[in-house]
Amino acid sequence: MDDYRLVGKDEVRQILGGCSDQMAYRVIRQLNRELEEKGVITVQGKVSRKYLIERFFGAADEEGDGQCQ
Repeated sequence: MDDYRLVGKDEVRQILGGCSDQMAYRVIRQLNRELEEKGVITVQGKVSRKYLIERFFGAADEEGDGQCQ
């Protein structure tokens, strides 16, 4: 169940390789929009860690080492 944990700006920044706060919030908003379109309830300023990793790196069990652009 830990895969479905909600993460905020700081962990999003860490997963994406140290991007800015602004970029992290932009990513969270975009992913939450996608989830809402699928009918998933979201929390403002947080996103599913599993969904974040799936969308950016293509796999639920890998954590990326790349940087934001």
